Amino acid sequence: MNAAQGVICSVAPGQLYQRLLKDRPLPEDVSTGLARFRYAKGDMQMHYALKAPPRWKSPELGKVTLLHLTPGLDGVSRASNECERGLLPAVPTICVGQPTALDPSRAPEGKAILWLQLPEAPRVIKGDAANEIAVPADGKWTDAVREAYADRIEAILASHIDGFRDNVIARRAYSPADLEAMNVNLVGGDPYGGFCGLDQFFLWRPFKSSVNHKTHVPDLYHIGASTHPGPGLGGGSGFLLAQSLG
Repeated sequence: MNAAQGVICSVAPGQLYQRLLKDRPLPEDVSTGLARFRYAKGDMQMHYALKAPPRWKSPELGKVTLLHLTPGLDGVSRASNECERGLLPAVPTICVGQPTALDPSRAPEGKAILWLQLPEAPRVIKGDAANEIAVPADGKWTDAVREAYADRIEAILASHIDGFRDNVIARRAYSPADLEAMNVNLVGGDPYGGFCGLDQFFLWRPFKSSVNHKTHVPDLYHIGASTHPGPGLGGGSGFLLAQSLG
């Protein structure tokens, strides 16, 4: 068996430098970068198993594989602002994925599934913008808060779909805390590997001193959503590293 010529890690910065490399001294620029690295808003997910495809009040929406339910630009702005202040948004943006609209084989014949993502979920809860849900004093997500917030989402969804609740076989919700418990790289439920502001994106991701996915450890490389060129489905960081190593 040949020895590996290098190691490639697709993890959050804290997992790499403070856990996997915890016994190695860190250069000053890495320590500074870690101290300044910021994570973004949390994410919440909901999954539905349905008896039949949803009957949208606007029928054409039944053919869309990914749609966003929102009152509009002002609604997105308000929900994002509420989340940034640690509040559960009163009317959140609901990203609705309909896998069975494109591929009916994803569910038993005649049935359907929905995948919901709520990108404006606070990592630490300070209150409820609608003043309806009691939140713990420590700001942590609990099962009760998660399900109460999921009920709010479902009510909005049901207002757009005829007979939605009678069509539901099962529902499963995952709070930001649940997502982090499932994957330690989803810090606070952040699905994007870190805040994507200009000062922490592209060439400055994860740190301003980062170059070509190299680390201070020879032949150890860092890729993934936390690195240049940022999150996405294209595998950009792995492609770029492969190009440079090839």
